[in-house]
Amino acid sequence: MRIAIVGANQGLVGGAETYLTWLLAALVERGHQVAFAFERASTDPDRAVALAVEPLVRWNLQATSRSVFLDELAAFRPDVVFLHALEDEMLDLVLTQRFRAVLFAHAFYATCATGWRVHRIPQRQICTRRFGPACLPINYLRGCGSRNPIPLLQLYSKQRVRSNVLRGLAGLVVASEYMRQVYVQHGVPDSDVHVIPPPAAFAPDPTPPATRQSRSRVLFLGRLTSGKGGVKAVQATARCQRILGRPLHLTLAGDGPELARCKQLALELGIETDFPGWVGPEKRLELLRSADVLLVPSMWPEPFGIVGIEAASVGVPAVAYQAGGIVDWLRPGESGELAAGTGFGTRALAAALARAIGDADHYRTLQLGAWRMAHEFSGYRHIAKLEALFCAVVNSIPAGIASFAATGEK
Repeated sequence: MRIAIVGANQGLVGGAETYLTWLLAALVERGHQVAFAFERASTDPDRAVALAVEPLVRWNLQATSRSVFLDELAAFRPDVVFLHALEDEMLDLVLTQRFRAVLFAHAFYATCATGWRVHRIPQRQICTRRFGPACLPINYLRGCGSRNPIPLLQLYSKQRVRSNVLRGLAGLVVASEYMRQVYVQHGVPDSDVHVIPPPAAFAPDPTPPATRQSRSRVLFLGRLTSGKGGVKAVQATARCQRILGRPLHLTLAGDGPELARCKQLALELGIETDFPGWVGPEKRLELLRSADVLLVPSMWPEPFGIVGIEAASVGVPAVAYQAGGIVDWLRPGESGELAAGTGFGTRALAAALARAIGDADHYRTLQLGAWRMAHEFSGYRHIAKLEALFCAVVNSIPAGIASFAATGEK
């Protein structure tokens, strides 16, 4: 099969790019003819998606015109164009009009004006509304994320165009049941939404994890932004340290605008913390193997949270808020612990962390449960489901999602 993958970044920015690195290599290995187009080239060769994957046709959209790219893509004759949310929403739209296109909605594509699906006023709370014109005043009433009206209108316009992209798709892939519900709420027929959870970048260990003597090493892996909750990780670890009456060590691996704040807060709260910065795949795996528990304090409804599967693959349980797709894999008392309630409080997160690592026998149960759970999200299962979807798309009339409902408030 001839498959063209189109995404925003060549550099490893987050989970979507980590997934593409794995996917491109897997598709080439399985004998498909694959092309990869990206809007932003990586400035660091060590962080480039699928740099060593060959044969692979590549297009740098910064270095070529849209018309040239479309002509060369047509000459490639893709059976399927697999979209991954371009910044240029009009190009997404053109691709759905000219080719059989399938979209992987890694985040809230066409379903949220600001992209976070979270209210911050009067307290942080997951939004359950349907995207539409009412999102504009609600942004200011509920603090959804954009105080400047010009960027807000730009974001809103982009999402309106993306609503038209949804109508032209031959298929829609999401990572979790939560994301399926979001798109069904927005009018996409249930039968057109395919839940295909992404796998970890590496296979689960072949043998169960060894019993750990330490239950004090807490790991956070991700961008240090308000949405990912790095500050919450520091605060919850400090509170958990007091609950347990013993010192904990926190590793915050990542970079971002909240790095300085996290460093200062860790110093003030007396948490032994190290900050290795952004880490590549090898260092990432090394950190996971040395950790006792993964903290996923995301302050928004994560569409899935692939980092939890990565940790579970080496027998490391996770602790997180009950938000978004995380609940598809984090089963409390089995593969980790969830903070009680539906909010984003530090007290509840610290209590969940204490439950996970406070008792040796319970922690061992979580270790084994996480490792077993990771096997449910294998690369083979993912690629088999994706190939089946692509085959169905190729063999069907590319009518798009014709029954997609008009976007707007109910």
